[in-house]
Amino acid sequence: MLDRYRGTVLGLAIGDALGYPVEFLGTAEVRRRYGPEGVTDFIASRNHPAGAYSDDTQMAVAFAEGLLEAGERDLNTVVEAMARHLVRWSQSPDNDRAPGSTCMSGCRRLARGVAWSEAGVPESKGCGSAIRTAPIGLRYHGDPDRLMALANASSLMTHGHPSALAGAVANAYAVSLALDGTEPARLLGRIVEITEPISGEFAAKVREVPEVLQMEPDGAFDVLGDGWVAEEAVAAALYCFLRSPNDFAAVVLAGANAPGDSDSIACIAGGIAGAYNGAQAIPERWGGGVEQASRLAELADALYEAAGRPTAAGGA
Repeated sequence: MLDRYRGTVLGLAIGDALGYPVEFLGTAEVRRRYGPEGVTDFIASRNHPAGAYSDDTQMAVAFAEGLLEAGERDLNTVVEAMARHLVRWSQSPDNDRAPGSTCMSGCRRLARGVAWSEAGVPESKGCGSAIRTAPIGLRYHGDPDRLMALANASSLMTHGHPSALAGAVANAYAVSLALDGTEPARLLGRIVEITEPISGEFAAKVREVPEVLQMEPDGAFDVLGDGWVAEEAVAAALYCFLRSPNDFAAVVLAGANAPGDSDSIACIAGGIAGAYNGAQAIPERWGGGVEQASRLAELADALYEAAGRPTAAGGA
């Protein structure tokens, strides 16, 4: 299980780092620059070295730090801790990786003292609140009610549309299910079941995933969308995972080469695939080459312990 926790955090960062350099490029341009297979490894981009991840992972790290700081507290206290860390990230010089306008708007309102439940843009269903919730799935693995309540609340800091709320819940819940080794075909149904009451629009898009599983990525993404909004990003990530659930590299490369919001799709997909397969399934060149790999592993270990799972040093 500890290996799966590490796989989740490293996996989301690796997917993000693979997709980040080509986030705003179309499929044709990616293939023109990098060959017919597109992105196959880390590449440098936008004044950052190969292996650097985007704001997607930075926000997930902020959430992990907030969860660890809050400990076993009431929901409002935990969300406030996560919000503080998100604001701290938004004001940091490290926030130089094309952060989403909705996320930044929410952070500015939080910084002014607006309550987390009121800070988000009510009509925004961008994927910014979905990409950062994998740590919630780790921290509250085994406690689905708490997991879903916290993931839902965490979206309201920046995104208030029901599809955004459903996306935040779906990513956290998918990670938790993957930690359990849930059969991939059943995982999809469980996600539809828990998101339908939040957003029928979101659940309807996820229901399209089985219809495209036999398609090659180009055709599947034409159906599922470019990933800029929550339902498209999560559905595309689930497609990447379900078409090759036992092959971490295939999952993240499919996401990284998606048109549109490639880093977000690959980030979500990488977290789920990492939870399902563990860090041992991640190619060594990526596990050691992603930005702040040691720090990411430390966060995973801390979330593992916070979830009530003692390390070997602490006894079984």
